[in-house]
Amino acid sequence: MDFTLTPAQQDLQQRAEAVGRSLAEEVRQWDESDDAPYAEIFQRLGAAGLFGVCMPTEFGGQGGGAMEYLIVVEALFRYSQSWLPPEPVFCTSGPGPSMFLLGDDAVKDKYLHDIVAGKRGCNIALTEPDAGSALTHLSTTAVRDGDSYILNGYKSFVTGSNVNDLNATFVRFDDIPGAKGIGAVVVETSMPGVEIRRGPVYIGDRGIHHGDMVLTDVRVPAENVIVGPGQFARLMTAFNLERLHNCGFWLGFSQAAYDEASAYTQRREAFGKPIIDFQSVYHSMADMWVQIEALRLLAYRAAATAIDGRFPRLAEVTQAKLFGATIGPQISLKAMELHGGYGPTTDFAIQRIHRDCVTNVVAGGAPAVLRNGVAAGLFPHRKFSQA
Repeated sequence: MDFTLTPAQQDLQQRAEAVGRSLAEEVRQWDESDDAPYAEIFQRLGAAGLFGVCMPTEFGGQGGGAMEYLIVVEALFRYSQSWLPPEPVFCTSGPGPSMFLLGDDAVKDKYLHDIVAGKRGCNIALTEPDAGSALTHLSTTAVRDGDSYILNGYKSFVTGSNVNDLNATFVRFDDIPGAKGIGAVVVETSMPGVEIRRGPVYIGDRGIHHGDMVLTDVRVPAENVIVGPGQFARLMTAFNLERLHNCGFWLGFSQAAYDEASAYTQRREAFGKPIIDFQSVYHSMADMWVQIEALRLLAYRAAATAIDGRFPRLAEVTQAKLFGATIGPQISLKAMELHGGYGPTTDFAIQRIHRDCVTNVVAGGAPAVLRNGVAAGLFPHRKFSQA
């Protein structure tokens, strides 16, 4: 399979790299203060033409697909060395907006143009305190009441909760049990009964909140339903773009860790020569790069084989995300080790890169859950308990 980038893809990659580099000097302050100028970041991504990368042109998007999305976020992650610059790409063409493409014209016409244009940001409100990886056990309810649904529940780890005003919210419709009852609706933060809480403070992925959203008798018009009950598998095809975003993170951050280790080991001297000249060091660098290239092949395959060019297939993207979450923290830890006593200090970027890697291990699916999925695909004739 040939992954040579087209001229249009190369242009996207170069624009993303330029924006990433332009923000790289600012990310240390965002991390230290846990506060970032998100509106400014959003504007700079828009000015570079990186909104709506894989959204259809009829909604103002660029008409690209999963591959274009992956190329852009990978470059942003690598060259900014921050998780934040890709967030506007996520909000304007990631899993949230992609879900809208599965919905009726009413919900698409109401929201999608503004989302793709960057006028409104859309979060993913999925996880719950008592149903992290157990997605089919969600307890947030949506009960029909005339032309509306009444929502009650509690969502956790809503990234962007303090900066975006829309939430693609996973709910259980009319108390229908199991996966058949799960769907998604648009919840606006300004709706009566919506309460946004700060949420936990992370050691990585800092700058905007990963907050909680409490829903108390929130009345949502029926036209805000993105995907109703009985379409769980279809809904998850859009969520698979979340896992591809995670793959972009692991590709970008693994390369950022490699870049830092490469620069440091070539300028740091010990015993009269640069430490890169020691075999244990250049062997470590070689191992890191081979792992990165293996991840690239898995991630690019997941993007290249996406359904309709836009929705990554479950098996391929799960394998890629699992591999990234496995080797990514190993690479960043090795890169920090190669910095010697300076690695864990705040004087060097590698400690921040490693903290972000550790923070992202379970994002988009915990490794144990991903292994369940991979095993189920390998042995379809057997029924593995997910508990």
